[in-house]
Amino acid sequence: MKPLQPLPPLAVEVRHLLPADLPVHLVGGAVRDWFLQRPVVDLDFVLPKDALHWARQVARHLNAAYFPLDRARGIARVLLETPQGVRILDFADYRAPTLEEDLRLRDFTINALALDPLYPDRLVDPTRGLQDLLDKRIRACTPHAFADDPVRVVRAVRLALDLDFHIEPETQKAMRKAVPLLSRVSVERLRDEIFRVFGLRKVSAALRLLARLGALDFALPEAAAMPGVPLPPRYGQDDLWEHSLHTLDRLQDLLDALLPPYDPDKVANVHLAQVSWRLGRYRQRLAEYLRASLAGFRPRRALLVLATLYHDVGKIRLPHHPDPEAHARGGAVRMAERARALRLARAEVRWLRRVVRWHMWPQRFPADLPRPLDLYRFYREAGDAGVAVGLVHLANVAAREGLHLERALWEHEVDVVRRMWEAWWEHRDDWVTPRPLLSGESLIRDFGLTPGPVVGHLLEALKEAQVVGQVTTPDQARAWVADWLQKQGAAYGKISSSNGS
Repeated sequence: MKPLQPLPPLAVEVRHLLPADLPVHLVGGAVRDWFLQRPVVDLDFVLPKDALHWARQVARHLNAAYFPLDRARGIARVLLETPQGVRILDFADYRAPTLEEDLRLRDFTINALALDPLYPDRLVDPTRGLQDLLDKRIRACTPHAFADDPVRVVRAVRLALDLDFHIEPETQKAMRKAVPLLSRVSVERLRDEIFRVFGLRKVSAALRLLARLGALDFALPEAAAMPGVPLPPRYGQDDLWEHSLHTLDRLQDLLDALLPPYDPDKVANVHLAQVSWRLGRYRQRLAEYLRASLAGFRPRRALLVLATLYHDVGKIRLPHHPDPEAHARGGAVRMAERARALRLARAEVRWLRRVVRWHMWPQRFPADLPRPLDLYRFYREAGDAGVAVGLVHLANVAAREGLHLERALWEHEVDVVRRMWEAWWEHRDDWVTPRPLLSGESLIRDFGLTPGPVVGHLLEALKEAQVVGQVTTPDQARAWVADWLQKQGAAYGKISSSNGS
């Protein structure tokens, strides 16, 4: 196998920034993906020693950020801002006296490849990883690879599904034996590997395999509890686990239809064609929304996968509750608990909780479309998670109805989401976050009010009056407030289970 594309220019640039007589090798996934003609994004370099020192020098030359990840083991990270996004450059000391011995300590043979960027034809391959690439095989470097690092169980599944490779039998046996050892892996490392699984196109297949191995018991125990939880007859033969996985599949279909670049082959059926036609004008804005992160480097898209998997998690305890939104309220609590257990940032916990809590909201409009006031009250509670709610809703409907999805029903549900996105991206200043016409201070000063809850209630009621067009100027707002106070208006309306008002 001989690569047809040149090495990434950044890899060559980094090599030129280091002394010519210093052994520096590009290793791991970057070399693997280069041979497979896949995009090479993050770069890993190994050096005999002093990796932290040389990483700092590279960061200084590139005007990039430098972070020591493990001073004891000599591992550092450089984060470089580029027009295409943040590039990650990792530098590490050898973990053994020689490069070949260091490579033998790695996880899989296809990742135990190394080369000097200045001499890419001089491949270092002590475990026959190149042959495994040709054979599309995942093979552990050593019999004790998973005992040394149990998180490699999840990584093997991810690589197999991402590369469309098979896991050779002895490696599979070692994986099964090592699954209980996941209990000793740090939460953060297991979380990060699971979130890489969430980035797969075949995420449902990966989750099925992880469930069969028993790995979900340690990573996502609520998901591991879903098999066997019954659902109403409208879900066909699906239990909660199958419905959740089918919803993830339908989510991927939606993203294929909506995210750029537009591909007519991905909207070849009538339902996806409706999605592309009615929602396609938000293609670029949706891509930016899902690419952005709420904290750190996890994009919203990965969080969306987790929220979709957990959207009905409340049905584990409330499978047949008469209130159709009871499971959403309970599920939001369980989603937040799992997110905190995964040590996600507060902003991420809040976003995930809101998606699960409000994923049923679009179903409050079985015939009509949401009004501006409905949308204002929805986004007041859901915030920017409301955009994701639209995707989860459509994926949920498509998974639930399956082959029996009626065209008229689907068109209406897509139109509800179009209305939701229209509010967020085209009428935000009018329907989502209208600029206050009066301030709390002016209400207190002009109307002799006492600071307290009544002022907040009044300001919220005034915003709702703005949304529905009752007031458009400060003078109209003052007249409206005077009338409201004279009538001793009630507190502002909250979202209820009745048509969003």
